[in-house]
Amino acid sequence: MKTTGEIFDAVVEALGISYAEMAKKIGLSRPDLFYNMRAGKSNPGYETLQAIAKAYPQIDCRFLLTGEGNPLIKVVTSPENELKEYLKKIIIEIEKEKTKD
Repeated sequence: MKTTGEIFDAVVEALGISYAEMAKKIGLSRPDLFYNMRAGKSNPGYETLQAIAKAYPQIDCRFLLTGEGNPLIKVVTSPENELKEYLKKIIIEIEKEKTKD
């Protein structure tokens, strides 16, 4: 069974963020809560878990509570959405090339 610290380490790694970024996004002034969880000194309360779930809807709440499964929910994309994302990337690359000239 994963510890709370291991669960949260996996979540922030999957999101590609730091504990400081997560703390700021959920309204904490400092990330001390997360560091204490990693050290096994505390566990998150309901309000903290709720704030995380609201701020990061891509997190699998089952994983957050139990450590089972994957940290992030797999988003099923349609071919249309994949095409839109691809075209956005191309447009960004074209814009970058224009600014180089």
